[in-house]
Amino acid sequence: MPNIKVKVISANMGDIVGTLRGEVTIDGRKYKFTGTAFGRYGGHNVSVKLSPQARKQLKTRGYNVEDIEIAMQETIVTGNFA
Repeated sequence: MPNIKVKVISANMGDIVGTLRGEVTIDGRKYKFTGTAFGRYGGHNVSVKLSPQARKQLKTRGYNVEDIEIAMQETIVTGNFA
């Protein structure tokens, strides 16, 4: 797993669900993502999705995109982001 750094640029939070927009840095390169955050039922949950362009670039570089997205979600849920 590469070293990742997650930055949430904007968050629009509602009563039950919110939307996120941000970027993740992987091995010095930045990639955009969007996400959905749920914080009421069943604890805190986040679902993120890298942009189609980012997914393509990462796959070309040999990364498992699904593993990266899971690591990003864990980073956000644990509060370890900028």
